[in-house]
Amino acid sequence: LHASASLKMIVLAFLSQVIFAVFIIPKMESLINPLQNQVLLELRFGYTSSQFYNLLTSIGVIGIIYYKIYVLFIDILYPIIYCISYSLLLSLFFRNSFSSNHYFQLFNVFPFLIGFADVFENISIAYLLFSFPIQNPFVVKLASSFSLLKWGFTMYNILLMLTGLFAWGFRTLLKAKK
Repeated sequence: LHASASLKMIVLAFLSQVIFAVFIIPKMESLINPLQNQVLLELRFGYTSSQFYNLLTSIGVIGIIYYKIYVLFIDILYPIIYCISYSLLLSLFFRNSFSSNHYFQLFNVFPFLIGFADVFENISIAYLLFSFPIQNPFVVKLASSFSLLKWGFTMYNILLMLTGLFAWGFRTLLKAKK
């Protein structure tokens, strides 16, 4: 990842991420929930069984079909793309901020924890979608836990990026003064 962290690769990864975030995901959300009266699970900081099953009831059979497509294809690819984007960005920040043997160099793989949590959330949701109308509160709790992990890891990732960016700026200022 450190070697691949060129500006070209980072821009390509972020363009891919933007295509998903701005075009593909909103289109799928409008197909899943055409009334826009519910917030999809992936955008929530955890959820309860009643919230989960209220959503499924609200979106109906067609919405559930689109939701299956979304969690099994779109929201499996998106974590791969954003993991690569964030890892490349952290690699660039840390490569320019710390010595090559500094332990911070290892944190460039941290975004993959976000992706793993997201994928496990999606697998849990897919299981629940395919078993609906049978309810399984335990798997909903599991999916919700993965959601909370995903968002917690995302917050930590933001702190890592800010740390890397701040350290890079500080190191640049120190070099400029010499």
